[in-house]
Amino acid sequence: MPRVSVLLPFRNAAPTLDAAIASIAAQSFTDWELLLIDNASTDESLVIAQRRAMQDERIRVITEPAIGIAHALNTGLHHAWGRYIARMDADDISHPERLAEQVAYLDAHPEVGVLGTRTRFATTVEKSSGMRWFVQWQNAILSPHEHYVKRFVDAPLAHPTAMFRRELVEQHGNYNTGPLPEDHELWLRWMDAGVRFAKLPEELLTWNDHAKRLSRNHPNYSTEAFFSTKVKWLAKWLHPELDGRPVIIAGTSNICRERARLLEAEGIAINAFTDVKPREVPGYAFIQHNTLPPSGEAFIVSFISQRGTGDRIAEFLASRGLVEGEDFVLAA
Repeated sequence: MPRVSVLLPFRNAAPTLDAAIASIAAQSFTDWELLLIDNASTDESLVIAQRRAMQDERIRVITEPAIGIAHALNTGLHHAWGRYIARMDADDISHPERLAEQVAYLDAHPEVGVLGTRTRFATTVEKSSGMRWFVQWQNAILSPHEHYVKRFVDAPLAHPTAMFRRELVEQHGNYNTGPLPEDHELWLRWMDAGVRFAKLPEELLTWNDHAKRLSRNHPNYSTEAFFSTKVKWLAKWLHPELDGRPVIIAGTSNICRERARLLEAEGIAINAFTDVKPREVPGYAFIQHNTLPPSGEAFIVSFISQRGTGDRIAEFLASRGLVEGEDFVLAA
C-alpha cells in the first residue's frame, strides 16, 4: 500500500496535464500512487494519462462520467489506497520536495489533519492583481489558529497543495457535489468538526493562473456561491459561540446589508450595525466604531469586503482589546 495517494482530476487539460504528472513523477518521496481521474475529457488528455500509466505502475487512470471536479475527487477517494491523500490540479506544478515535506510534517504532528503549503503564483492573465493578492493572503496564514479564525474570509488553504489524513473522509464526509466551492465547503465542514489545518512556510507548488481556470469562470466559485456556502457554517458556529451576546455587523453598504439578511435567514438575530462613517440602517441601532462594547459583551461580524480592509479592521478591533475568533470574525 502506498503511503500517499495523489488525486489529480482532469477534463480537457491536454496542454498542461503531462507537465503536472511529471512533477509528481519527479518527487523525491517515492512511496506514492497517482490517480488520474478523467472527468469526461473530449481532447487528448486521456491518451496522455494512459501513456503515463503505461510508463509507471504507480500511476492509475480512472474515469468519472459525471462532470464536475467534486464527482471526480470522490471517485478518486473511493479508489485511493494511501494513508495520506494529496491533491493536485492538472494545470499546476508540484515542486520536488513537496510530498516529502508534507509527509514528514504530518508524521510528526498527529494533531494536524490537513496540511497545505505556500504557493508560487504564475499567471498568463493580464489583469490578475486580485488573484495575486489572494495568493499573498493565503501564504500569510500558517498556524492552525490562523486557518481557523480566517476560515470565513475565504478558503485559507490552496486546494491543490492539500494533503490530509484518509480517515477524515470516513469521519466527516467527502466532497459536496452541489453548486458550491467544493474545497471551501469541505474545509468549513471539517473545521467545524474540530479538524486542525496548517501550512508549510515553503512554496512547494506553482499555482498557474489562466483565463480558463475553473475558479475564474465557473459559477460554483462565484462570490455568491462562496458566501451562501460559508454563511451556513458561520451561523452554525455562532449559535453556541454567542452565548446570549448581541451581534453587531461591521459595514453598512448594500452588500453588507444583504449579507446580514442572509445571516438572519440562518437564525442569527442582528442587533446593530457599525461603520467608520455614521450611516443608519433602518430597523437597527447604529454604534460608532470607536464606542463598540468591550471584550465579552458583544460579537462583531465584519462583512466589509474591500481588498486589504479586513486586516485593518482586525488591527483596530484588537487595539480595543477584542479577540479575533472570540469577540469578532471577518467574513468577507
